[in-house]
Amino acid sequence: MVEAHFSTVSGASSGRRTATRTPITRIFVDSAVEPGETLDLPPEEADHVLKVLRGRAGDHVELVDGEERLFVAELCGGREASVVEELAEPGGAAVEIYLYQAVPKGGRMDLVVEKATEVGATRIVPLLTERGVVNPREGKVGRWQRVAGAAARQSLRLGVPEVAEPTRFEDAVEKVGETGVLLHHAPDLPPVEAVIPSPASLFVGPEGGWSEGELRFAEEAGLALGGLGPYRLRSETAGIVAVARTLAALESRIKYQRRWP
Repeated sequence: MVEAHFSTVSGASSGRRTATRTPITRIFVDSAVEPGETLDLPPEEADHVLKVLRGRAGDHVELVDGEERLFVAELCGGREASVVEELAEPGGAAVEIYLYQAVPKGGRMDLVVEKATEVGATRIVPLLTERGVVNPREGKVGRWQRVAGAAARQSLRLGVPEVAEPTRFEDAVEKVGETGVLLHHAPDLPPVEAVIPSPASLFVGPEGGWSEGELRFAEEAGLALGGLGPYRLRSETAGIVAVARTLAALESRIKYQRRWP
């Protein structure tokens, strides 16, 4: 196993070029792989590498397998790649953060999925709430999953978060129970860092806020209430900030426990 070097190239020149040993992108496959194997690239990944980045035989790519291990692979021509070697994984504590996000208006859910992926969410659940005004149409989840894949590639994640089907608030709360934190803008609430368990399930409401019935339902189900500070954030901003702060807090907690068991 060798140390990972995460240099990537976002595009390719329009002229002729020689094959490069610097990985031109990162791709994800579902199966476990080992050095020496030759595999067929998934169709969407192959199209991105060959048509968008103009990859050619001999080019290197970073490959993350179904067990979230990192490898270097070499393009063989066509849609095949040969696994060259395994790389050492980057440092960082493994934490699970599930974001239950009320779907905002316009195309803002794309932004939530992209940025939540970049800052550490491991699962994203579009949430249908009482005051929410958006009911995602068919096909949106597939789009959001592609957005998550692109963000995971760009941010050098070792996995792509699952984007689930839209879920009713009550169903999500019943499933999560005491492992959930309901983000709410109200005075005297503890900061999210003070109430998050591990794994963490974060609930972010719509622009109109949670209804009184939803707040009661969440408290009766055992969810903790937490805040993100004195300022009122847009729904999409709150989700991204909540994930980033939760990741930092949980990683810090794990590092402290390892140092002072």
